Amino acid sequence: MISTGSHFAGRRFDSCPPTGALPTAVFVVFAVVIWSSLPGCGTSDSHVDSAPFEAAVAQYLARNDMAMRLKEIREGPAVDGNQATMTASMTHRELGGPSVVWTFQFERADDQAWIVTSHSD
Repeated sequence: MISTGSHFAGRRFDSCPPTGALPTAVFVVFAVVIWSSLPGCGTSDSHVDSAPFEAAVAQYLARNDMAMRLKEIREGPAVDGNQATMTASMTHRELGGPSVVWTFQFERADDQAWIVTSHSD
């Protein structure tokens, strides 16, 4: 007797997968790869350079004579057109110690530099 399929543990298997299984699997993998590469899908915008925002915060603190400094960025900066927000831990400029959390609001100036317009704690 001549057999065209393979055998394993007494069962016969054809050499091809069931019709439709392979194209469906390829489509699912393709869809997952495309979906995960779309901007804004479950991720924050981590491509924003925080240096201009940190400089704007330092200028804001100096201009308003606040004895504070930025300790750590907690969230952001999140840019929406010519406005942005950033949440950061703030501590005493010279003594360090405990920190408080402030949310800064920014606007883009005519020269494209970011400036702090306000903060809330």
